[in-house]
Formats: sequence, structure tokens, C-alpha cells
Amino acid sequence: PAAKPEPTDESEKSEPEKPAPKQRAAKQPAKSPAAKPEPTTTASETESVSEDKSETKKQAKGARVPKQQPSKSPAPQPEPAPAPVETPAEEKPKGRPAKQPVKTDAPPAAEPEKPAPAKSAKAPAKGKAAAPAPEPEPAKPVQKGKAAPKGKPVEPEPEPAKPAVKGKAKGAPAKGAKQASKEEPEKPAKKAATVPAKATPPPKVAPKEPEVVTEPVIPMPESMLKANKLKTKRDSMRVKTAASLMKKRKLSTIQSYKRAEKYEQEYKKLEKDLIYQRRTARQAGGFFVEPEPKIALVIRIRGILGVSPKVKKILRLLRLRQLHNAVFVRLTGPMQQMLRLVEPYVTYGYPNLKTVRELIYKRGYAKIKANRIPLTDNELIRQNMARYNIICVEDIIHEIYTSGPKFKQVNRFLWPFKLSSPRGGFVKKRIHFTEGGDAGNREHFINKLVRKMN
Repeated sequence: PAAKPEPTDESEKSEPEKPAPKQRAAKQPAKSPAAKPEPTTTASETESVSEDKSETKKQAKGARVPKQQPSKSPAPQPEPAPAPVETPAEEKPKGRPAKQPVKTDAPPAAEPEKPAPAKSAKAPAKGKAAAPAPEPEPAKPVQKGKAAPKGKPVEPEPEPAKPAVKGKAKGAPAKGAKQASKEEPEKPAKKAATVPAKATPPPKVAPKEPEVVTEPVIPMPESMLKANKLKTKRDSMRVKTAASLMKKRKLSTIQSYKRAEKYEQEYKKLEKDLIYQRRTARQAGGFFVEPEPKIALVIRIRGILGVSPKVKKILRLLRLRQLHNAVFVRLTGPMQQMLRLVEPYVTYGYPNLKTVRELIYKRGYAKIKANRIPLTDNELIRQNMARYNIICVEDIIHEIYTSGPKFKQVNRFLWPFKLSSPRGGFVKKRIHFTEGGDAGNREHFINKLVRKMN
């Protein structure tokens, strides 16, 4: 590179330098930074740029002129240089920038304003490249061996862009940005300091227990004490009676089972005796006369129209007040005469054990204090008929079938049976059974009719 021309006279040093005329630069259309290709620099250009920077620093120290503060904006990217052409070794590249003249102490009024730092000088965020600056206008080349005219300082030209370093992005941040990036790790600590700390909950204070106010005890009156004593006594008596009733019920159930077994054995014995007597009579060549029946079942088959007062009275005595009512009667002399008088209005016969049992179990109702109550529990019978030694349904069946000593009491205890009309209907009510009708005595055929009406 050419040697720097030093001032010869002291007069030249003291003379104020006049500003040189502005170089006319060819106006070029602004290009978008995205479309600019990355500039290529040669080794010779990088050396010339470094030497020029060192010379300008020396001049600035000798002249003691305040430096212009460089803008913190990223370095402008010049236009891409043309492809290098092979030239002889003696020739040097013409694109060398002009030297910066030394400026004298100028009054503060003439001092150029400092350019405001660009907003893009801030450190770019991580992972984002800085936006490229607008492209500066190229300076005119200076002829070889010629220095700048005396007294006319040349306007400083923009410094060419530094060569790109490997591993750095296109929009690398400036020096100021580097310092900002170094201080970045301190930011999280500031944010953490600004975050308000979690408010610690106030300590839990145990609630104060309310003060127990003791009231004066008022003695109970004597009437209340007596009433409480009576109540406790009644409760104890009720418990005792309930326990005793439970014991009695258990005993009664046991007794009823035992009586039922006893009655069953008696019925079987009676039947076997009849069978044995019939066989012996047949073997002897004689005839066996059946025992006379002890009871009869009477059923009313006609209404009240055309009934004489005498017949009506007998029907009331037999408790046959409604159609299809049925009752058990003991066959005595007076009873047989009464039945003969009311034969056109009733039918009767001699029931067997099965008929008696079915009627009482299915249609049996008790007459308790003039009320019709169904026989659903042995306790009802025990409460009302225990004085006659009758505690269950089997006792009632046995008394009626055998015409026992308590037949009258048991028969009065039972409500008259309310039967339905027979399935298939009656044949002819006005005619006697022996003539093909339904009225009168039908002996053991009454069982067939009861099965139709039950």
C-alpha cells in the first residue's frame, strides 16, 4: 500500500480544512435485503481494510478530534463484488477505499449530530437472525499515487463490511449486541425477582371452646315421679305378659300337633272297625247294618217367596236366613221332625270327614262378639274356646264329626257357611231328590253337591 503523506509545513496544520465537495454517487434502486446474495471478499481487500483502520486510529490520537460514535446497527452489507479477474502481480485492485482526513477542533455549533442508535442494535432473540441494514452507496475509486487536495478534507466513506466468519449466521449482531447477549443470562433472575412470592397462609388458630353455663337443677314434682314409676311398672308388666304369652303359644302349638296326631289315629281306627264288621258280616252270610249318622249338613236351596210362617220360623232357628247357606246339625228326634217340615226348601245329608274338614278350612268363619272373623290363626280359637278345652281347628273338626259333648258350643261359635251356586246348576228344586229333583234328604250324596258348591 502507498505511504501516508504527512504535512510538510506547520501552516498547513493550523489552517482550517474546508469541507470537500460531496461526491456524486450514482443513484441505485434499493434492493430488498432478502434478495441480496452474500458478498464475497478477497484476502487483499481484508488486509487493506485492516491497515486503513489502524491509520485512522493514529490520526485521531494526534489530532485529538472527538470520534463519531458508531451506530449500534448491524454493519451494512455492500453489493456483491464481481468475480475476480486474473491480473499481473504489479497491478493492485482499484476498489480501495479513500483515507479518512484528520479533522481539526471545530466549534461545538458545527459539530455533526450524533446518529441515534437504531432499534435493531439490541441483541437479537435466540434462534432469530437480525434484519439486514440497507445497502450503502459505493464510493468512487481514488487514482493511484494521488493524495487528497490540501485544505479540502474528503468526506468519510462508509467502512466496507467485514468478511464473514465461519459458523456465524448472515445477520450476526454487532459489538454492542454481543455485550447485550452476554448479559442475557441475568434476565431470568430479574424475572424471578419480579414474580410475587406465594403468600403464606396465616397460622390456624384453634377455636375457643364456648363456656358451659351450668343452670340450677330444678327438682321434679312428686306427681311426675309417681307417673314415671307407674310407667316403668306397666312396661315391666307388659314385658312379662308378652313373655308368658309367647310361652303359652309355644305350648299350644305343641299341644295342637299332638291332638291332631291323636285325632288322626282315632279316625283311622273307626274306619278299620267299619271295614272289619262289613267283612265279617259278608263271610257269615248276613247283612251289615251301617251305624246311624250323628250329624247332618243342611243347605237352603229356595228363597223366601211363598214361605209359611211356621217354615220361616224353623229356618230362622236353623240359622238359614239366606240362599245357599249351610249349617251342621245334630240328628235328634225333634231335629228330624223340623227337617221334614222344611224339606221343600232345603236339602240335607250325612257328610264324611273330608267334607267337614274342607268346609271348615276353606269357608270357616268365627262369630266373635257378633263379628264374622276368618279362622286364620289358632290363637283366635284358643282365646274364645279355651274354656271348652278347644284350642285349635282340629279340635273343632273332631267335635263336629264325632258329635262330641261340646258340639252345641262349637256349632254356635262357627258362622253359617256361605256356599256358591253349584257348578252345572240344580236339576229341579221343587221336586224331591228321590223323584229326580234336588229337595229333601240325599244321605251320603250330599258330599258330591258340596264339592260343586264349595
